[in-house]
Amino acid sequence: MRLQLIASPRKFLHLLLWLRTFAVVSQSITIAVIHRWLGIELPVAAMAVAIAALAATAVLTALRLRTAVPATELEVALQLLIDVAELTALLCLSGGTANPFASLYLLPIALSAVGLAWPYTAAITLACLGCYGWLIDRFTTLDFMHMNLASAFDLHVAGMDVTFAISAVLLAATLSMMAAQMRRRDQAMASLREEMMRQEHLSAMGVLAAGTAHELSTPLQSMAILASELRGAGRIDREFHENLGLLERQIRICKDKLSTLLKAAGRPRSLERRTVPARGVLQEVLDHWSIVRPAIRLEVDWQALAGDPLVTVDEGFSQALMNLLDNAAEASASLGSDLVKLAVAGDGRSMRLCIDDQGPGLGPDVEQRAGTAIFTTKDQGFGLGLVLSHANLNRLNGDVTLATRPGGGTRTTIVIPVHASDAASARE
Repeated sequence: MRLQLIASPRKFLHLLLWLRTFAVVSQSITIAVIHRWLGIELPVAAMAVAIAALAATAVLTALRLRTAVPATELEVALQLLIDVAELTALLCLSGGTANPFASLYLLPIALSAVGLAWPYTAAITLACLGCYGWLIDRFTTLDFMHMNLASAFDLHVAGMDVTFAISAVLLAATLSMMAAQMRRRDQAMASLREEMMRQEHLSAMGVLAAGTAHELSTPLQSMAILASELRGAGRIDREFHENLGLLERQIRICKDKLSTLLKAAGRPRSLERRTVPARGVLQEVLDHWSIVRPAIRLEVDWQALAGDPLVTVDEGFSQALMNLLDNAAEASASLGSDLVKLAVAGDGRSMRLCIDDQGPGLGPDVEQRAGTAIFTTKDQGFGLGLVLSHANLNRLNGDVTLATRPGGGTRTTIVIPVHASDAASARE
């Protein structure tokens, strides 16, 4: 298995473009300093042609990166070989291997080793070794080297110092960029693994839920028959009659939910989505929830919702909203309150539902983990409600967040995108 530190050949080309620009500037400055300030005769015209060729290659690379054509490792390797050829031409014109800048051959070898497959690295290494050997075979010295050996040696040592500094800076900057890319990739992979584990949990729960739905259908049917017989028995007071009606409505809701669950379990595709007016679908969910939770006072504020935007939802949205309302009701009840508040707002791009309970609020650790892991703060809870709500809303490109309110209790915020066509009409 090969460890590729650079994310992609395209990013490698961006890095090469940056390094090549630096090379054109630094080479031009070095030749100017040596030729004009130190008075050393160099074939400036020929060296300028080599630098101009490298600059033209940089411009072509920049234009190529503006296109959508995918880059390949072969292209990157060829680009590195162009840099090697340009360096060889400059060294051949300025002393060959006696030039202290000859050690810059190590840079393309290092870059290919950390970013390309081994065949390309081997090819670039052999090219650098071949060019270095060719320069040794064609060893040449400049005229000033014969005139003053001591001065030539001092210049060689100074050149080695400059070469070391350039190599150190380039390698440090390049490897730092690669390490940063590796950290970003590790974080992305960790998030992906976490998401896959969450999806595996949800898939396993879906199988268990389908089996449980089959098992619950029989006792629910028995309860419905018993409620019907009690209603026909006579000698029941008004309060008992009302409670019996409430029980029958709750049984119908449970049976409808189980039927929906079994129907969804028999389909390999995702739940059917529909685009509906927000007020209607919300009111339907709230009416069902009020039947299941008759002892809870639900105060709904619609004032911040402009018009009646369209939202795309499925059965999972109803389940998520009811789960979060259940959590709010239980949090309020834990401190002896029967009040849950719901505020509905919209800004033309999304619909926002804020559920406020009167409970104790969330601790910092619970607020951070809420919805990302299966856990519960309730004595008899399973810890699935928030995870399922997150999954259902994320599937609809929505989100849910939990935060402790300054005045006490927890605020659960649901955000759902508004349908595009309706958002446009709402702005008119």
